[in-house]
Amino acid sequence: MRWHWKREIFPLSIIALLIILSFYFYPRLPEIIPSHFDLHGKPDKFAPKTNTVILMPALMVGLYPLLTFIPLIDPFWRKIQKKYTLLLLFRDFILLFFLFFYILVLIAAKRGSLPPQALGLGLGFLFILLGNYLPKLPRNFFFGLRSPWTLASEVVWRKTHILGGWLFVAGGVLMVLLSFSKIGLPVIIFTILVVIVIFTTIVYPLLLYKKLQRREETKVPDL
Repeated sequence: MRWHWKREIFPLSIIALLIILSFYFYPRLPEIIPSHFDLHGKPDKFAPKTNTVILMPALMVGLYPLLTFIPLIDPFWRKIQKKYTLLLLFRDFILLFFLFFYILVLIAAKRGSLPPQALGLGLGFLFILLGNYLPKLPRNFFFGLRSPWTLASEVVWRKTHILGGWLFVAGGVLMVLLSFSKIGLPVIIFTILVVIVIFTTIVYPLLLYKKLQRREETKVPDL
């Protein structure tokens, strides 16, 4: 595996944009700004602006090398290295969502509240992006719908991610549409995000694994 700078232009541009926004907004923000919001977008904690404007970019800068190089220590690395670019695509989606959320935080620091509709739209599009590529994701320890049952069986991993891909896309589309409705963000998150995640990471892979186990089709993975 070689590091290709052209492949890193997009994620590094995201980080650069986030840092530029930090320098731009810092002198324009009040000294004390909201640091945490409830599910209705109302601030429930406050902190000096330095905490947000410095910690968020620092988190992004730290997240970039972590998500970029952590697949190299994956026990499945020899099997997944040909699809390393796909793993980096998931990294880019995560960084892009962090940038989107940071922009919302900066807007909220000026307005005094976080627009829940915008957050719902961001989560919805993130689910759509992830869902489109979940079925192509190779079995690994750091990305995807990881559970004891998906990691233990290639069959369970593949079928779970095919189903998860469809559910993530459908859930993302529904979340985007409901963001324009009068339904509160807490209800949207609970009924869509939580249900899909629990079903695809616990319920379905467990039932499928037990079914394959009864048929003696489950094998110990070759690490």
